[in-house]
Amino acid sequence: MNSLPDNAALPLQPLPYHDAMVAYLRTYEDDLWTWFSSAKVRTEQADAVRLDLLKNAYRMGRDTQPDLYAAADAAAAALGLSVPATVYQLQGGLGMNASLAYIPGEIHVVLQGPVLATLNAVELRSLLGHEFAHFLFYEYRDRQFHTAAEVLAAMTRDRKAEPPHAESARLYQLYTEVFCDRGALRVGGDLAAAVAMQVKIETGLREVSATDYLRQADEIFRLEKPRTEELTHPESFIRARALQLWSAQGDAAAAEIARMLEGPPSLESLDLLGKMRVSDLTRRVIGGLLAHTWLRTDSTLAHARRFFDDFTPAAAAEPVPALAAEIQGMEKSLKEYFCYVLLDFATVDRSLEDAPLAAALEFSRKLGLGELFGPIATKELGLKKKQFEKLSASAAELLEKAATV
Repeated sequence: MNSLPDNAALPLQPLPYHDAMVAYLRTYEDDLWTWFSSAKVRTEQADAVRLDLLKNAYRMGRDTQPDLYAAADAAAAALGLSVPATVYQLQGGLGMNASLAYIPGEIHVVLQGPVLATLNAVELRSLLGHEFAHFLFYEYRDRQFHTAAEVLAAMTRDRKAEPPHAESARLYQLYTEVFCDRGALRVGGDLAAAVAMQVKIETGLREVSATDYLRQADEIFRLEKPRTEELTHPESFIRARALQLWSAQGDAAAAEIARMLEGPPSLESLDLLGKMRVSDLTRRVIGGLLAHTWLRTDSTLAHARRFFDDFTPAAAAEPVPALAAEIQGMEKSLKEYFCYVLLDFATVDRSLEDAPLAAALEFSRKLGLGELFGPIATKELGLKKKQFEKLSASAAELLEKAATV
């Protein structure tokens, strides 16, 4: 049985990315979802975790570690949890770390290295708040967020995995760490302690200044636009800044935090959600170009259906400013991609001569892609600069003529 009722009001809310990814996986990866959410698989996973804990970690008792368990009880109370909690010390291992060994309905936290000797009382509560927040996150809504993490991990291990699978798993975990950092702040009640705890665990230092670290993070953001690329934890300064923003602004900081974690969309770093958005935008761009009814020949429509087999031109064209605004927020690689999509349709029906190229050029300008489209078209079509300039100058005339034929 789930330790949280389905309608439980969480003291912390999953981020929009979590909800969007769960919806995507339940829709498009329903077989995997059914498998990983089955009682059989969950039982097998729990048994494996129990055995691993018994073999590789020392189970600390309440009698020998009263202060530790007092902190654990405080963390559970702050997060509204009333389930048994056990803390372990990993045997061996380099550096410091803490992790949740997830078993449904039970909290098991594993410490690695001299964590207890390094953190002060508030920092320890913050650390336990972070790990207990992992449990809270995984238990909520019939454990769907844990199922999503398992599905993504399985997809990345598949030999047929593509970059969007790995990127989705990476981002999902990064957003999860951001969620759990909020658990650290809620339990510890002190931003400085939550940040100092994080820095101590990452660096191994016994004395750190959260104020100095947050100032360092601000300096980094003034100098460049960082984007996290680590697999298990976001870069520490991004996490610290995300927590600082959330502590000051609450949910109003969501858009800025998303920009920090994801950066502008690029062709090389699309996740599954981004890939779906680009696919939708591609359909809309094609539809916008084919708003010219004379351009809807058998050849161009057949080409459109190579992209989308159910493609049908819309009765009314979408307002171009909406398309342009979305494209302008993307990195150059995706802007170039849309230029190549337009160029595809400019050359697929040779019987229309130069009119499709004129239409693609005009549309690229409206989308804010004119400066990229020109050089791409010139290069790919083997045109001389003067030839393209002549076409550009006569584009309006060519379109007017094509519309009257």
